[in-house]
Amino acid sequence: MKFVSTLSLLFLLGTSSVYAQDAPTREIGLRISSFDNIGLIYKKQLSENTYRRYRLAFGNLSANFIGSNSLIGFSAGGAIGKEKRRPINDKLQFVYGTELIASIGLNSSSTGNLTISDGNGGTTTYTGSNLLIVTPSVGVGFVLGAQYNFNPKWYLSAELIPSITASGSFGNGSSLYSFQAGFNSSSAGVTGAYRF
Repeated sequence: MKFVSTLSLLFLLGTSSVYAQDAPTREIGLRISSFDNIGLIYKKQLSENTYRRYRLAFGNLSANFIGSNSLIGFSAGGAIGKEKRRPINDKLQFVYGTELIASIGLNSSSTGNLTISDGNGGTTTYTGSNLLIVTPSVGVGFVLGAQYNFNPKWYLSAELIPSITASGSFGNGSSLYSFQAGFNSSSAGVTGAYRF
């Protein structure tokens, strides 16, 4: 009986270590693009050198009160995509892939003007009272970068994510549609991440 118990214990330990080795790698980190845009990134390994990536690109809540006028703003966005890695040497990898990007912005003003940024350096100004402007955006981004692995648990990567996006601003009885392609300073980022 003792032999069967010992053999059963060894079998369970052996199979659990085999399954533990097959568990996909996960990564979590912080991504910084420009000095005022910090986001979270989570990656899950799908196969060797292939990862699913989830990125909370930005989030912003603002409230400004000037006399009797209040300006309230909220924005949030994220991306989901697939990333592939090609080794350059034992520490450095070339990273590439695609992302689907989505964001939403809500802006409100009790009186006066409300200026909305299109995300690429342009703005639109709405005039009136009790304004509520909703700005959804969708697009696709192309990930290009390099990753330096300090050790099996930590790495640092630098990426460019040029994108093509379509957006609309709706409110105050008007609609504005826009289409952007290319990249700006917010498409370049540095990520520090931990593997587990």
